[in-house]
Amino acid sequence: MPYITSFERDGIQDGIQQGRLQTSRENVIDVLETRFLTLPDALRNRIFAIEDLAMLKRLLKRAITVTSVQEFEELLAQGEF
Repeated sequence: MPYITSFERDGIQDGIQQGRLQTSRENVIDVLETRFLTLPDALRNRIFAIEDLAMLKRLLKRAITVTSVQEFEELLAQGEF
């Protein structure tokens, strides 16, 4: 078994974290697009800028329950999720 340095291990961990973030962002967008068909580019960009997995999980749940894209945008702007 090859030896992995802490530098390499940290890089692997960072890659895993980035993959989780990317998947979570895409999940939020997929739910919103499934429910409302189109999303404003500004909202899409805002979701892709989020770096917090817990926040993305809460947003995914809200994406399932909101009644409109506008409601989701307001919740996101106000931090109510």
